Amino acid sequence: MSLLTQYNSDVSQWTNKARRKIKLEVLRLVLNVGPGHDQQKASVKKYAGEASKIDFSMPYYMAFVHKGAGRGYGGNKSGEFSLKGGGKGKTNPLSMGKMGTGKRKAKPFFNPVIEELFPELANIIAQYHGDKVFAKIEKILVR
Repeated sequence: MSLLTQYNSDVSQWTNKARRKIKLEVLRLVLNVGPGHDQQKASVKKYAGEASKIDFSMPYYMAFVHKGAGRGYGGNKSGEFSLKGGGKGKTNPLSMGKMGTGKRKAKPFFNPVIEELFPELANIIAQYHGDKVFAKIEKILVR
């Protein structure tokens, strides 16, 4: 198996492992399982045949679950947001700065998993690129 094939395989395996752990975190933290659990996806994008980008996708509202946001408890960064159909919406001024003060508590299911698994991905990337550099140095050595 070539170095590139092994690298792409390792990155894909890491991505699947991360997706599985994220789904398990959602099951652990959220009471009702629905599209937020079932519609989570992960994919590896390649550039010139080499894994270069990992995409995680989930329903939009899962960001609110992650942060603990809910209706009537706006954040404090801005009063405008983009609507699905285009255009802008405005946050109710009475709810500004109330995020995190209501009944809904943050259920961080994404960041902790990625932070836990990231060193493993860093090792995969470092090994692949380190081997590539080493191979190029070997080519220029005088023998």
